[in-house]
Parts: sequence; C-alpha cells; structure tokens
Amino acid sequence: MNKRDAILEAVADFILSEGLEAAKLRAMAGAAGQSDRMLLYYFRDKEELVAAALELLATRMTAALEAERSPQKLRKAALHERLDGVMLNAALWPYWRFWLEVTSRAARGDPLCAPQAGALGLGFHGWIEGQLATVDATLRRAEATEIMLGLQGVVVLRAAGMTDLVRELV
Repeated sequence: MNKRDAILEAVADFILSEGLEAAKLRAMAGAAGQSDRMLLYYFRDKEELVAAALELLATRMTAALEAERSPQKLRKAALHERLDGVMLNAALWPYWRFWLEVTSRAARGDPLCAPQAGALGLGFHGWIEGQLATVDATLRRAEATEIMLGLQGVVVLRAAGMTDLVRELV
C-alpha cells in the first residue's frame, strides 16, 4: 500500500470512528500519523481528502453489506425479519452511524455528502431488492422500498437509544 492510500485508510477509519464533525485537518493528520502539510501534499485540500474518505467508506459499507447477503432469495416478510437482525449487528453499527451522518448532512445541503447519500441509498436499495424472491420487477422494487423504510427506522431508533423497542419486534 502506498503512502497516499495508507493516509486515506487512516482518515477513513478516523471519520468512521469520530464522525465528520471531528474531521479537522490536524485531527485527521494526527490519526494518520502525519503532519497536516503531508496530507495536503497528497490531497489538494481538506475537501478532496474528506470526499475520498467518504468514497472509501461507501465502498467498505457496500462490502460489509455484501458479507451479510442472504444465501437465497426470500419473500418480503422473511427478508425484512432477517435484515432487522443485520441492522442490529454491532460490527455494522459504525456504518449505520456513518449513513445517518451523511444523509443528515446531505439534507442540509452539504456538497460533499449529497452525492454519497444518494449513492449509498441507491446501493442499499439495490442490495435489498437483489435478495427478494418477488418475480414482478415493479412489485420487487416497491417491496424493497418498504423494507428499506423499515430498516432505516431501526437505525434511527437505535441511534436514539431505543434498541429495546426494536428487539421486541425481532
């Protein structure tokens, strides 16, 4: 791994752990074990570095979801039940926090987060849709949307410290 990639990996880890609010140039440099000048040697500016880290985190999130893919296609109710458990998986929680933060910032018009929020959302929807056994494409898309809405509710409730309510249903 070259130095630029190593810096990017460390910054992505930092953002995943600490959030975008903490993504100040010096803090990211410290997390990467570099000076802020070294970060600016490899990246034009802070925005380019954060954008690259967001892309890397989106790639990681996609890979983490793929590891949780159902081995066979399922009907809507069975898939939704299975995915509720995936949403509560502690190993995936940093990615759901990341999703919440990116979508929240996108809703406020953040130009770095808006494209990532849309891409992550479409990717998540497609991941759900690809696991449904429903033959009719229009119905499958609608079912995936319904499941996605429910799963996002799980994430919001968990973020609000209301995991017990979710566990009552799972």
